[in-house]
Amino acid sequence: MSATRSQAQINAKPFVFETGKLAEQAGGAVTVRYGDTVVFAAATVSPTVRPGIDFFPLTVDFEERLYAAGKIPGSFPRREGRPSEEGILTARLTDRPIRPLFPKGFRNDVQIVVTPFSADQENEPDILAVNAASAALAISPAPFDGPIGCVRVGTVDGKLTLNPTIQELEESELDLVVAGTRDAIMMLEAGARQVSEELLVQALELAQTGISALIGRAVAGHVAALTLAHDRALAIYDEAKLAIRSQYWMLGVMIGFTSLALYLLSQANT
Repeated sequence: MSATRSQAQINAKPFVFETGKLAEQAGGAVTVRYGDTVVFAAATVSPTVRPGIDFFPLTVDFEERLYAAGKIPGSFPRREGRPSEEGILTARLTDRPIRPLFPKGFRNDVQIVVTPFSADQENEPDILAVNAASAALAISPAPFDGPIGCVRVGTVDGKLTLNPTIQELEESELDLVVAGTRDAIMMLEAGARQVSEELLVQALELAQTGISALIGRAVAGHVAALTLAHDRALAIYDEAKLAIRSQYWMLGVMIGFTSLALYLLSQANT
């Protein structure tokens, strides 16, 4: 499958979605880049239901890797350790807006694995993780009523800004994370230094604008392009199956003629 790429502009920087290069055997796999922070997400859904399951088995893993920050484990522990508190919170942040968008009574196993490939120390990977997981689900066979978008809102020099950098957040009066669809907010988390209700409402409106931009210009176009690629892949697969069947048919005919020739030869010798 050829790579599919689409993007939206958030805070004058491209928010890029790309698929078709990695994890082609997964149900859906998407790489998201913002600045030099790159996050990869793969989503897979089980075709059957495990016996005895009476809940929705959705698993979201945020696999932290030190190489994303240019570090390699040394000294005695040379392997990656257990998930950090920030990694666990990022997995929960990804899970919360996604879980309600599956149909009631759905019991198939769904696994989402999110891995940061690169961390530029300016853009947090948690926002990218939510968007990557949503896009991966949207192009997978899972009955996901998405996609969704996720943005962070902060204040820079007293003005509300989408996706401020880590350094700007240290001086920000507000740290608001919002995830939702085009029409509704699904989840929000906030930390603030006693901001006014009016400022918070303006921040939510700005967040909804950013979410709509992500879904409308990036995710939706990405899904449409991949759906076309998926249809072409199915057509190629059908042609391959027909070719294999014709080869087996020709092989059967050749075996039949060979058997007949051997039989006639044996009869002639007797």
